[in-house]
Amino acid sequence: MKTEEARKTAGHAAWRGRINGHLTNWVLPLGILFLLTSMMWAGDKKLFQQLFYVFLAAPALILALNDRSLLTALLRSPVFIAFLCFATYFSISISWSGTDESALSLLKRPLYVLGLFFGCAGVAIHRPARFKAVIQLSAVIAVIAAAVQISIFVISDHGSRLPGYGALYNPLLTSHVFGFFLVLWIAYWIQSKQFILPSALIAVAVIGGLILATGSRTPLLALTATILWLALLGGRRGAYACGILILTGAVIVMLWPEIVTQRGLSYRPQIWAEAARQALESPMFGHGFDHPLSIIIKGLDTSFREPHNITLSVFYHGGALGLIFWTALFLSALAVSWKKRKEPLVFALSATIVYGLAASMTEGGSFLPRPKEHWYLLWIPFALLTAATLKKRSSMSAQRNAV
Repeated sequence: MKTEEARKTAGHAAWRGRINGHLTNWVLPLGILFLLTSMMWAGDKKLFQQLFYVFLAAPALILALNDRSLLTALLRSPVFIAFLCFATYFSISISWSGTDESALSLLKRPLYVLGLFFGCAGVAIHRPARFKAVIQLSAVIAVIAAAVQISIFVISDHGSRLPGYGALYNPLLTSHVFGFFLVLWIAYWIQSKQFILPSALIAVAVIGGLILATGSRTPLLALTATILWLALLGGRRGAYACGILILTGAVIVMLWPEIVTQRGLSYRPQIWAEAARQALESPMFGHGFDHPLSIIIKGLDTSFREPHNITLSVFYHGGALGLIFWTALFLSALAVSWKKRKEPLVFALSATIVYGLAASMTEGGSFLPRPKEHWYLLWIPFALLTAATLKKRSSMSAQRNAV
């Protein structure tokens, strides 16, 4: 009887192992690739979301149920713990929110992000080389997609600003997605041994040109903050690269000053002031997750439903307590990045964290949305950075166990 029981147990373990192997070897890497690139070639956002659900969210759930060590590994990450606290608090805040959405619909949103963490961590732990390869391939695809979009814009007559194509239906959304890859390429260039690195320089020129063509100023501010961060992490080489990039930016601004000045401040100070006033009506716990926000500016015929500042949106919906959890997310990510700054992948992914934080200070309002372009500013950087740190920890643990 004991022998038969042992055989069944071994059979179940082998079956789970085969499933986990297929998921981490093929399905989840493909899901990460689709997540990172499909916004560039999908005809609409719905396809982008469907690909995420089928190839990343569902397989990640299966992997988490089959591999208990995955959750254990993630619980060692301060970034993941900060996310759990943040998501739990805002899930509870639904109870005092005046939202029209159902509680079930809102609770799905942090679960999607949780699936993203599980999927990225599973690949990084079990297939670290494939995890890195998927990110590299995505960065190459981004350069190709940027070149195609610039070509379409130059050939067609779409006005003075690149409008965005397919799922990226406006300039700002385009800058969110391609800005993520631009800072990856800049980080790769800074940490490379060759100062003249054609692949990186071409990539930076192509994607940077696309972002300039959008006419969006948010990525310019975010890029400045990111370069300063990389200079801090990269030592003397980072400082040299920082100086070159800032000089390039100054030349661009002198040649085309309308990029910065043509639209003024776009009512941002008035929007922020009114959003802060409404947030202070419930300063400690906020108005609750997804509570409606309406900002009316004198002299305009339209109202704004978001404060164009995600941090301010967190304060409005979650109060000071929500802001503490939000701050903990970024501080933990930056602390881990600083500690592991010698690791090339962590160094590069830390740039996406800073870029996302800076870009979110002047645009957006949805901090726990369904899969969309805002994920490139927030949850994709957090999940990838967390996974990259787990990969190193996992390999160290494996070495100790082998001894």
